[in-house]
Amino acid sequence: APSGVELSVQYTSREHTVAELIGKQLHDAAAIIAGGGDGTVADVVSALGDVDIPVGIIPAGSTNVIARENRIPLQPDAAARLIFGQHRLARLDVGICGERRFLHMAGAGLDSRLFAATNPEMKRRFGWPAYVPAAARSLTAPPARYSITVDGTTVQLRSPLVIVANGAAIVRPSLPIYPDLRRDDGLLDVLAFTPSGVIQIGRTLVRFLTRKLDRSPFVVHLRGRDVALTSDPPISYELDGDIAGVTPVKFGVLPGAVRLIVPPKALSLKDQR
Repeated sequence: APSGVELSVQYTSREHTVAELIGKQLHDAAAIIAGGGDGTVADVVSALGDVDIPVGIIPAGSTNVIARENRIPLQPDAAARLIFGQHRLARLDVGICGERRFLHMAGAGLDSRLFAATNPEMKRRFGWPAYVPAAARSLTAPPARYSITVDGTTVQLRSPLVIVANGAAIVRPSLPIYPDLRRDDGLLDVLAFTPSGVIQIGRTLVRFLTRKLDRSPFVVHLRGRDVALTSDPPISYELDGDIAGVTPVKFGVLPGAVRLIVPPKALSLKDQR
């Protein structure tokens, strides 16, 4: 840190929540820095509550999608120079689920099974490739029957995967999951995948890889501020890569609720000085 800057470093643990670690310092701090992956960033944002304070990220996780999508350097020293040097503040929407918040994505089905089945030690050692074995095992799981209500409109369907997206990308910005998803529109995007059988799954995958998933007959897209999700059987759901509970579950959005420290050229985001 530059001279004259006082840092208070807190290490996360199972014994104490992030809110317990940083709560007493929030009103005296100029910024909060999350050192870790997407789950750690989400924990820090959750701990802020209604305190409007800039958030910096020093990426140290297996995928770091939030950092990548906002063009934050993945090298710790470069990320630190951004926080303490020239930058700007981007106002981003925050997804909310009970007492927890998420910046990027929530999901139930294939992705939550994947995160639950991935070995934590492999994640630390190998990064995102550690998810491949768990993904192969999760693909054989049968679809669940979902009831999805978005701003009062309800659809019922069978699906292997339902995603509630605030951010757009999977693993890296070059793999947007669906066209025109934004972090700053005050809305959540719900994507329910409905393919069955090898041919339909293959067609859906091709649409995804060619960035034409909006043309797929096997994807249902809903957009709104309030989302309720039930399933039969109950399915675990994840928030920014961490398993958070079991359906039924409700999601909401807090428009522009966090100010994220980003590079000056992050032009795709609404920014505040």
